[in-house]
Amino acid sequence: MSVSSSTAGRRYGGADPEERRARRRAALIEAGLEIFGTHGYATASVKNICALAGLTQRYFYESFGDRAELLEAVYLDSVDFVRSATVAAAAEFLTPGPEDRTTAIRSDPDRSDSEYGTSSPEMKGIAAEHVPWAARATLGAFMTCLAQDRRRARVMLVEVVGVSGKLERVRMHAIHGWAELILNLARGTMTPSRGQRLTSVALVGAVTQLLVDWYIAGEEPGEEPTPPSHDPPDRDLNSGDLNSGNDIDDILDVSVDLLIASHARLVT
Repeated sequence: MSVSSSTAGRRYGGADPEERRARRRAALIEAGLEIFGTHGYATASVKNICALAGLTQRYFYESFGDRAELLEAVYLDSVDFVRSATVAAAAEFLTPGPEDRTTAIRSDPDRSDSEYGTSSPEMKGIAAEHVPWAARATLGAFMTCLAQDRRRARVMLVEVVGVSGKLERVRMHAIHGWAELILNLARGTMTPSRGQRLTSVALVGAVTQLLVDWYIAGEEPGEEPTPPSHDPPDRDLNSGDLNSGNDIDDILDVSVDLLIASHARLVT
């Protein structure tokens, strides 16, 4: 038996080869988040990413073909992280039992009902009277994730844009995933019309651009971004006194208003 074959499945530190490979991949994703999210994709190098991860460069190519593949993994990891927080906030406002909730709040249109739990043809979305509070809670959870970790905000809103055709397709798929989540929360299992799908995509696009403006404003010297308040506003957004583009509370208020205004179109 050769040395390579006899040691292929050997455990080191209590971990088998697959576990060690997964750990190295996770370390590279974390290093990618730090470097892409702090310094940007354009100036990042495989050497610097590996140095931060504490790995040699050969381990980079064990998991990723190039920097763009790592950026894709970092982006999808951030999307999953933010989506989990958003879905958890939404669950409070859903009335069906736990076996049906996963179907209502699923956000990946390519996954089957069986991957999310038991489906129900009677599943309904969030009740209309709860929409203002549900919108604030879910959007607030989404924005809190970005405000508390601006590395994720930079990756999701800035760095992933325009890198390659493949990454643009990944980004568009994620946008449609967010739109599907909005529809599931609003309509449950009822099949939406084309107009309703377009409305949900438009909402995602509008909120995304507001957040891009917020992120860019937060890069100005002297700006210190803070997480959003989950309480309803006690100020007049029509006063014209919105000099700070970095006020994420204003972004949250406008986003909530947009969702509430669109709710009737989403459900009728």
